[in-house]
Amino acid sequence: MNKRILIHVGPPKSGTSAIQLALLQHRDTLSQMGINYPTHGLGANGISSGNLEAILSLDCNNKWQVCEDKISSLIAEFNNSTQHTLLLSSEYFFYLAKEIAVLIPQAKFIAYVRCPIDTYESSYNQSIKRHMNCGPAEFSKNLHTTTLNILSEAVEVIGSKKFILRAYLPFSEDGFDILKDFCTVLDISNLQVTKYSTNSSYAFEALEFKRWINQFSLLNLDTLLDEVLQEYSRGKEHFSLLPPTLFENYQKQALTSIRDFVNSNRVYNAKELIAYIQKRTSLPHKSQLISDTEFEKICEFLKNSHPVIFKEIGIALNKVQNTCSLQAPHRIKIFLTKYQLKRGFISKLGTALNSIKR
Repeated sequence: MNKRILIHVGPPKSGTSAIQLALLQHRDTLSQMGINYPTHGLGANGISSGNLEAILSLDCNNKWQVCEDKISSLIAEFNNSTQHTLLLSSEYFFYLAKEIAVLIPQAKFIAYVRCPIDTYESSYNQSIKRHMNCGPAEFSKNLHTTTLNILSEAVEVIGSKKFILRAYLPFSEDGFDILKDFCTVLDISNLQVTKYSTNSSYAFEALEFKRWINQFSLLNLDTLLDEVLQEYSRGKEHFSLLPPTLFENYQKQALTSIRDFVNSNRVYNAKELIAYIQKRTSLPHKSQLISDTEFEKICEFLKNSHPVIFKEIGIALNKVQNTCSLQAPHRIKIFLTKYQLKRGFISKLGTALNSIKR
């Protein structure tokens, strides 16, 4: 039997969560087809780190590194099985692909190539959603193409024949569907999933609310709040933080970087990706500032639809002592007023805020 090992590396912000959710939901079906997809945990909203722990371990510095013992054990088990394909998926593998290739030389890597503008903005939004970033987006004269640069280096070092490269397109672009596309790689029919939408984008107001709340480091509430703000965001318009004055320049740079990459590497649907970037228009621009009225609307949403998490946030904000270095500290008072805390505390907070203004 010809056996193959496929390692899906993402990269980040290219539909990995949806792919992993589908694979996990259909492990038994895949196994019957001869594909071994090792089980892994699943967090809120269908988010996970995939098969991270199948071949990686934490080192003494608490950083994930390739584990030779885990790899040897996993491959030995696979070789002794009746299955013809071992499939692994994790975005962590993206940054360790070169090391993995040394220990699993027979592996082929699956990677998606996305418009660098979309990747950059999506990565920033993700840093607010999941990584407690509370800083504003920064746009320099030149477009950041870090993800594409890392992929280019990996392909050059490992070898292009070891990569299966696919274009990542918006869901509605010419009928593109990330799950159908991934199933094509596996040479199987499309996997039907009971829950497709994972890691949904925030509305602008929700993103700014989360950016503000991140400065309080409410780690115990972060996952729940993320899920709730995704709910608030459904059906609201898409937006961009990229200043319109930079869009044309970024678009040209994105085209150049993608053309250079596809000229050196075979990328399935490369023409469609280039065409998408060429005709891509700037989304409605938003400056990173919401009004107190918009802030209050989210507070009302939390209070009415999710009173438990609203209460927990109120309790946490009630404990805030030093407001000197906070962004928009007066919004603590707005939230606590909605929370209907004792007037004495709100009065003291108001006095403190007034002293800061002076």
